Amino acid sequence: MKILLVSATVFELMPTLEYLEKHFETKSFSEFTNGIHSIHPFVTGVGSPMMAFGMGKLHDAPTYDLVIHGGLSGAYDNQFNLGDVVEVVKERWADLGAEEQDGAFTDLVEMELMDGNRIPFSEGWILNKQTKYTTGLDQCTGLTVNKVSGTQKSIDAIKNKYSADVESMEGATLFYACRMWDIPFISIRGISNYVQPRDKSSWKIPEAIEKMNERIIGMIGRL
Repeated sequence: MKILLVSATVFELMPTLEYLEKHFETKSFSEFTNGIHSIHPFVTGVGSPMMAFGMGKLHDAPTYDLVIHGGLSGAYDNQFNLGDVVEVVKERWADLGAEEQDGAFTDLVEMELMDGNRIPFSEGWILNKQTKYTTGLDQCTGLTVNKVSGTQKSIDAIKNKYSADVESMEGATLFYACRMWDIPFISIRGISNYVQPRDKSSWKIPEAIEKMNERIIGMIGRL
């Protein structure tokens, strides 16, 4: 099975990479194999433009059997604990559009610059429709932003416009690429913080990374 293991940064996947180096044969800098699976780590850089370029330049993308996407997210509400691991199954861009004179945000679907029901969209959202590979994780909805929400005003605006559980900077772009390439994919997120007025002292990044990678490693073992 040929697996693409995607993340925006190396440190988010470091425990899994260390596991692969220990338990798999290293065929090259970007390929590990155990005779059953061939796993290709791929770090794109932070943000939608970097994810778009990275996924777009994968000319062999259709040859992958599965894409596993791992990264950190902030949770909009406290239905999740910091350090929890979730599977995102529905995504959209939350700040791609226009700011109106009154400060309101109008997205591309509302501007009629994008068909919200043309593949891969469904009412403006991109859904992960694959059912072959399961994680056993709580499933949730994600929003992708270019500017991480850090004031109560911006947080309230985005929560009032869209109903979602977590926020990231690459998710919808990964969803779009995989749906357009028609590759099965799984998007796993560790909850490192709550989306609230920015205070990094309350974040749990190491814990979220550790638990997320435990889930990814376990999934690889079950495939």
